[in-house]
Amino acid sequence: MVFLSTTTPGDSGSTMKPMGSFVYAMPDRTNPKSTISTILCNSAGSIEYATRTAKVLARRTALPVYVGCNVDPVSTGTTVEEEMEGFKKIIDAVMARWEESR
Repeated sequence: MVFLSTTTPGDSGSTMKPMGSFVYAMPDRTNPKSTISTILCNSAGSIEYATRTAKVLARRTALPVYVGCNVDPVSTGTTVEEEMEGFKKIIDAVMARWEESR
């Protein structure tokens, strides 16, 4: 289970962030390059990011994955390049922790 959350400059420590989207993904046993995902909780701004993260992690770990995410790249004002760089760093960090635990 992974939960991704962001803050913006100026947020106080007591500001409550919404949960965002919650997605379940698992590898497709008939096609190893494919994944199956189900949206458990939908928040318009973060659903695409949560689904993409869950599918990549499920495919790389070959295990079912839950991903909670309130990351909304549009509201944070990031460019596509910044978004992809952040996504890559998230995947790399999660996979490094997963490899350590094996």
